[in-house]
Amino acid sequence: MVSTSDAPVRPDRLFDLVTGFPPEDAIDLVVPVPLSLAIYMTMLESTGHAGDVAVLRKLHQNEASTTAQAVQATVGFVDGPDGPEPARLALAHVVEERVPRVNGVRPHLHVYVGGTAVALADGRRAPIDLDLLQARADSDLFPDHRDRLAAASAERLGLVWGEAVTGSLELLEPPWLAERAAQLLRDDEPFCPGPFARRRVVAGEHHLRRVGQELRAELGT
Repeated sequence: MVSTSDAPVRPDRLFDLVTGFPPEDAIDLVVPVPLSLAIYMTMLESTGHAGDVAVLRKLHQNEASTTAQAVQATVGFVDGPDGPEPARLALAHVVEERVPRVNGVRPHLHVYVGGTAVALADGRRAPIDLDLLQARADSDLFPDHRDRLAAASAERLGLVWGEAVTGSLELLEPPWLAERAAQLLRDDEPFCPGPFARRRVVAGEHHLRRVGQELRAELGT
């Protein structure tokens, strides 16, 4: 239960994940993990370190659920005559570990957000504020998700995180993780299209692209 105002607001369920489909106007909000962590998990998986992989999978599932719950509080607004107005969203989320046609592990979260929501003030249904969703997905949802995952993995497994370049947060050991992440982002590492073909917003995408370019420059590759 999260809040878009002083009182907690529980979002509506957008669709049944087992038997249903998101409506055509739904937004697929994709929240990836730092690419260096995905590369590290791929290395652990390929070298038989099943225990550590299982711990990281569980940590990701936990933090993905927290991020999915935070969507209501962070982007729970509709367009109003005077600007964004608090609203009750309709949501459903899916946690995935792979991206189609991409080798290795790529943990990420899909939060499906209904294209319209119910304004809290007067109960009218209106389009969600897409500009606000995009902005806050970049400025709040992605960094909060990343930072919680970094803190949890550092506590449980002793992973070393830090700024590979200004404003980034990546695994620093082994040192080749940042270099490999930079190469993949530079070469347009794809983000998951999701199990349903809907309009997609990738949280932190512009940040990730910038970090990849700056890492490449920093590493001279």
